Amino acid sequence: MASSQKKIPNSQPAPRNVQKEANPYEDEINLIDYLRILWKWKYFIVLVSVLPALVVGLVIFSGSRSYKVTYAYDIKLDEKGYKTLLDAFHSAENLYKLTSKLKENGFDKYSKKMTKENIELEISDTLLTMTIIGSPEEDMQRISSIVRDNFEKILPIYSVKQGLNSTIAELKARMADIDESRFGLELELERKKAISAKLKNLKPTDPNKIPSGIVLQFDNVSQNSEYLPLVYQIQVTDANIIDLEERITTNQKMYDYYNSLLSLNERLLDQVRNKTSSFYTIQEFHAFLSNMVSDYEDKGLVDYLNAYIKKIENTISTNIPVVERPKVHLIPKGTTKKSVIVFAALLIIAMFGAFLLEAVQKSQAQAS
Repeated sequence: MASSQKKIPNSQPAPRNVQKEANPYEDEINLIDYLRILWKWKYFIVLVSVLPALVVGLVIFSGSRSYKVTYAYDIKLDEKGYKTLLDAFHSAENLYKLTSKLKENGFDKYSKKMTKENIELEISDTLLTMTIIGSPEEDMQRISSIVRDNFEKILPIYSVKQGLNSTIAELKARMADIDESRFGLELELERKKAISAKLKNLKPTDPNKIPSGIVLQFDNVSQNSEYLPLVYQIQVTDANIIDLEERITTNQKMYDYYNSLLSLNERLLDQVRNKTSSFYTIQEFHAFLSNMVSDYEDKGLVDYLNAYIKKIENTISTNIPVVERPKVHLIPKGTTKKSVIVFAALLIIAMFGAFLLEAVQKSQAQAS
């Protein structure tokens, strides 16, 4: 009886603390199993990860090398100006000119593979840089010289064309403002003349009947002239008439001047528009301007042309790189970095494949 009471049923669960202590051993066993699997399939892992990485590194290392030449210009552009420059440089028309020059100089192969990545334009707070990328090394100076000529001599013509369009639009707007105000000024002039004529027909008031000791203060005499004695009212009205006549005359002179400037700028725009499709340079446009000055006698137009010529000269002078002949630099291939990235990616794939193959083998063994 006593011995039967001391028996513990086999179905009694083990204490919780005993179960918890068993978990770390199970994790350790699982980790060892994983390592055994990886060791078992080590040749497969090496074959899948190491060999392809070595092949990739060998291909990159033995491939053709690229070189770059960088020109720095002391040109400051805002975001809009920079975008306009990029659009003009990468336009189909300008790229055609550039590739034509490259083919003409024997660089047909380079011209065919030229993309936006081959010529990079970047801006900073102080400089605009242009980087030309290509190969082989011995041709880079000549290739970069052709690209540089395009950037410094041909590309500014597109900016000139855009500037002339903007100037013409502004002149037309100013002329439209004068046209719009002309009718109102002439109508006001007629009204003032009619008032002056009627005031002169009035009989002056007897000065003895005007009360003394009255002081009149006006912020604007011309707008309150009706409170003045008749003689002064006539003087103020006549002064307003003179002012209106002068304003109308001045506006007409400005209109005629703007019209002359409009014709001048339209002539310049026609010259640029007709020449843009060819290899027309900013230097040729400067020569055209210098010869054109003798066609005008009006001092205002001559002064305007001389000022515009100086503006073009300033554009030409700023389109000169800080260093005339920069060195050709080798572009690093990053062979080691790229090979390591390929190796890491393939190593993960190979390890996953090893576990998958091990699982397939176990399932096949159990089935047999």
